[in-house]
Amino acid sequence: MNDLGKQVCKCIVGACDDTCKYYDAEKSCCVGYEEVVQQAEKVFSEYESYKDLEEQNRLIKLPCAVGDTAYSFSFEKILTLCVDSFVIYTDGIYARLSSKMKEYEFLKIDMDIADFGEKWFSTKEEAESALKELERGKGND
Repeated sequence: MNDLGKQVCKCIVGACDDTCKYYDAEKSCCVGYEEVVQQAEKVFSEYESYKDLEEQNRLIKLPCAVGDTAYSFSFEKILTLCVDSFVIYTDGIYARLSSKMKEYEFLKIDMDIADFGEKWFSTKEEAESALKELERGKGND
């Protein structure tokens, strides 16, 4: 629980102390804590809005942020990529990635966010591990 939540709980049950900016030592309680309650109501209302969106499957949870570094592989090489943007197509949501390596300056690709953790990754180690697994699988053919 954040500080605001803790303070609201204290104010509501009358257990405030001198850590509350509304605490009045002479009265041994909060005076004018309505602002805290209003802030809490706003936070709870926003939370309810997000819960409603999530229940309607309208809340998008992206695997990373624009500007993040991501990793993938091609032709047995690890690619270091930059997340430039996200694009919504009729068949899914894609991260638009561009290469950060000079030999691949032209490389710009869209990766389905559903493939995050399988075809593109947040760490170089994850990409290296997936590439090794792929190479092991090819050896069994």
